[in-house]
Amino acid sequence: MHRKITLLWGEKKVVLHQTPRAVTPFGGLSVFIEFLGKIGFAQQIREHLPVHLKSPNVIDPAQTLTAFLMSVVAGARRFAHTTLLRADRALHGLLGMKRFPTDDTIRNLFKRFRQGRVVQFFEPL
Repeated sequence: MHRKITLLWGEKKVVLHQTPRAVTPFGGLSVFIEFLGKIGFAQQIREHLPVHLKSPNVIDPAQTLTAFLMSVVAGARRFAHTTLLRADRALHGLLGMKRFPTDDTIRNLFKRFRQGRVVQFFEPL
């Protein structure tokens, strides 16, 4: 699909093209994701996270924690706001996630943390 529009503040015409590629309004997170990669975030979280789940359909707890972090950075104020990122396939591609956890999955991960697990997880970091 091609469509020509006139600029609001000018006389030029602009051609809009449709693309089959995924597009995200959270493209600025790519810089933050790159930073997390440089500091070894994924390896450290996988190594020190004290929660290990064994269900064949489970989302990796490290990815669930990362999804929560991305939601907060994107402006989520409640667990329910993480749903906005679930439909963003481009962001999932940037993170390397096949599935994005629901707000219930994130909340259930945090329910597993008590004071001992918090210390066990954050002290080595």
